[in-house]
Amino acid sequence: MKKLGFAYILCFSLVLLNACGNATFNGSSTGNDTQFIMEYSILNTSDHREMSLKTGDVIDTTIVSDAGSVDIQVENSAGDSIYSETDVPTSEFEIPISQDDTYTFTVTGHGAKGSVSFIKS
Repeated sequence: MKKLGFAYILCFSLVLLNACGNATFNGSSTGNDTQFIMEYSILNTSDHREMSLKTGDVIDTTIVSDAGSVDIQVENSAGDSIYSETDVPTSEFEIPISQDDTYTFTVTGHGAKGSVSFIKS
């Protein structure tokens, strides 16, 4: 009987340990029509926000990559990419907006730790 109880405890412990290894997101994500900001200690998924932008707007972009990798995709409402990059390193840059539209900003992490921000200036 003791062996059976030990086996149950062992199986339960293994399930808990396995669940910890597959975490998809631990952090915060916020956004509106002027910004999309994420900070995370674990990012193994995608998140996105939409922003209605006008010709001449500029998106100030900051990426902090402390671990893993982050992919960035920015598309207009027709699905045309205006910015796309994989494994973006720690960096700061601008994304110029060339036409009035609603843009989707997508961040995909692969074992990532850090932050991203897209702020309309």
